[in-house]
Amino acid sequence: MFWVVLFIPACAWSQDTCSFLVKGNVYDAETKQPLPFAAVYIQDNHGATADATGTYQVNALCAGSYSVICTLLGYESDTLRLTIAGNVTQNFYLKQVTTAITEVEIHGRREDDRALVSQSVAEIVNEELNTVRGTTLGEALKGVPGVYTLQSGPTIFKPVIHGLHSNRILIFNNGVRQEGQQWGSEHAPEIDPFVATRLSVVRGAASTRYGSDAIGGVILVEPSALPTAPGVQGEVNMVGASNNRMGAVSGIVEGAFDKKIAGLSWRAQGTFRRAGNSRTPHYYLENSGFQEANFSGALAYKHKNYGGEVYYSQFNTRLGIFTGTHAETIADIQAAIERPEPITPSYFTYKIDRPYQQVKHELVKASGYWIFGNESRVDVIVARQQNERSEYDYVPLSGRLNPELYLRLVTHTADILYKHAAIGKYTGTVGFNGITQGNVRQYEMLIPNFRNYGGGIFYIGKWTSERLVLEAGARYDYRWLRVYTLDNNTARVITPTWDFNNVTGTIGSQYYLMPNLSWSVNIGTAWRAPTVNELMSQGVHQSAVAYEIGNPNLHSERAYNFSTSLHFDTEKFHGEVGFYNNIIDGYIYLKPDLKYIHTVRGSYPTFTYTQVNARFRGVDFSGTYKLADSLSFTSKISLLYAWNKTIDDYLQLIPANRFENSLRCGLGNVGGVRQLYISIANVYTARQKRVPANSDYLTPPPGYMLVNAHMGFSVPAGKQQINITFSINNIFNVAYRDYMDRFRYFTDEPGRNFMLRIRMPFAIPHKQE
Repeated sequence: MFWVVLFIPACAWSQDTCSFLVKGNVYDAETKQPLPFAAVYIQDNHGATADATGTYQVNALCAGSYSVICTLLGYESDTLRLTIAGNVTQNFYLKQVTTAITEVEIHGRREDDRALVSQSVAEIVNEELNTVRGTTLGEALKGVPGVYTLQSGPTIFKPVIHGLHSNRILIFNNGVRQEGQQWGSEHAPEIDPFVATRLSVVRGAASTRYGSDAIGGVILVEPSALPTAPGVQGEVNMVGASNNRMGAVSGIVEGAFDKKIAGLSWRAQGTFRRAGNSRTPHYYLENSGFQEANFSGALAYKHKNYGGEVYYSQFNTRLGIFTGTHAETIADIQAAIERPEPITPSYFTYKIDRPYQQVKHELVKASGYWIFGNESRVDVIVARQQNERSEYDYVPLSGRLNPELYLRLVTHTADILYKHAAIGKYTGTVGFNGITQGNVRQYEMLIPNFRNYGGGIFYIGKWTSERLVLEAGARYDYRWLRVYTLDNNTARVITPTWDFNNVTGTIGSQYYLMPNLSWSVNIGTAWRAPTVNELMSQGVHQSAVAYEIGNPNLHSERAYNFSTSLHFDTEKFHGEVGFYNNIIDGYIYLKPDLKYIHTVRGSYPTFTYTQVNARFRGVDFSGTYKLADSLSFTSKISLLYAWNKTIDDYLQLIPANRFENSLRCGLGNVGGVRQLYISIANVYTARQKRVPANSDYLTPPPGYMLVNAHMGFSVPAGKQQINITFSINNIFNVAYRDYMDRFRYFTDEPGRNFMLRIRMPFAIPHKQE
């Protein structure tokens, strides 16, 4: 560890040129009054949010020339070019908005309509986003305090927020709620993270704004605003990984037209990823590769007071399922769980054979807005999604070419938002969300065909003063579900039907105790109707390695949420600590039955959907302290305690506590490279000891500690900068198993992995006629 000891003094006494700052104030261009909470973002660096007096400051900048953007909801963004050779004072004067929300790059948190100001929101942008390029959405988010992952082997990751996942978390892809077969623990979100320039996580229930499925939180995958200046620009990303020999390439090109068709802009994007078998420290995982091909396109028009956009995306993936999870007999499955390592062949290949998943997801979106003369506005978004999922078992039953499970889900959604003009210090938004779904299955039955309808209407109001923001909202939702299945006794089609409705509400506040210290509190209710899998599942779920049994007598989940957080920001330290308490009456989860079943498709452990009263409590902390001009220390803590109130014992299948500490050294410009930095992180995941005795097929694995390292820099290439990032995950090749991985019954997690990322932006300037 001698090299780690040298890391701190080498950084602390390095001749770093990244110690400059930009500060100033943001004003209304007409009234010259300060604008609180405006966002200032400096290209390739972290930005800052102005305080309640309109003052901002961005620290730790390197010498160079940068594009600086200042934005605020309700105002036109202002972009300028700054040359930094020392500390700079720069004021901004923003004009009242004449463009759409979707056309403004919002980097602040407090004035964003996507979440209440009293809710905890975490973002991944800039350098942090660059270090997770090429991974799945779940992997990219797992470094956020309070966010975990639910895995099914080395390729399938689902985000978990405060212990809740799947249908309790809404994911918005470019403004549209993602709708696929997200109920499955091994059904990863069909989203290409390369499309995003920002990933945001609303931690905690957001049902008042988004509806019943947001009982656990919301994830926003957001691309940058389409360009408005004439010309063509874009970037190419390339990623390589050593462990599974993954290669990924993603490209984006976009532009805006000149005065002949002013206001019209466009974008095209595509990604291809491929990987072979992953390797643990001691063996390869047979049939654990994947292949992915995605593309999207957008066309938008913006006028002074109105505009619109059409968007299309397609996501295609083929995911291998580790063959060591399949067993012919009950004795075989018991032996596979008990054995320390699998007996499947250990070798590398890109070939994907049975069992595997094949998924295709299409999204078509059309949106528009209109700004009225009194500055109120209306936004409308309609979308259609089609999700086709085919799952192929280890042993084909109906012919080699047919999947054993096929599901096709078609979803239509509509969202209407009306934000009325400000009345003094008060603003408000009324909205409607509607959804229709139809699901068709073929071959084996795990869940039946169904129709699903839902709708909700809400109102959220906000009152803002110099130091205090108060907000409150209320919502009503209705859900209707009808399934079409066979009665085993009569062989007739039966159509059991459920309908659910509920009212939710929230109240919150944010108060600035000092200009750099704010305190937020949020109290609210939330609910969720049971889904078709929870009600009607009956059969083998091959890729989840389970025989799942539903319960048609389940009722809605009802949650009561309390959260509070402190935000502190100075030149030396910035951080946030939050506490939450979430009580869920009627919490539904897939409980291990501690039994096995033998079928013609093999032998599986059985799980039954169960309903209990539960309580989730936890603490999220993240903080960065500047030890020297070039050296900073970051700590992240995620503590979660879940209790089953029905049996007065712990709740199972809950993430363990996690601690992450890292050092970042900014070396500035060295030789021919710019903005060189090195970071090293220690991630410790504790053993999950808070589980009921004899409640699972295998006791929780031991805790583990991983050491990861990153290095990044940019190289000038003409007028552009090529960004290069090199990472090493699990440096010491630790063998471990994670409690939240469904495949922990059978195998270790992947070992050491080297990753190289190259980002190459380009621009073709517009020729003036």
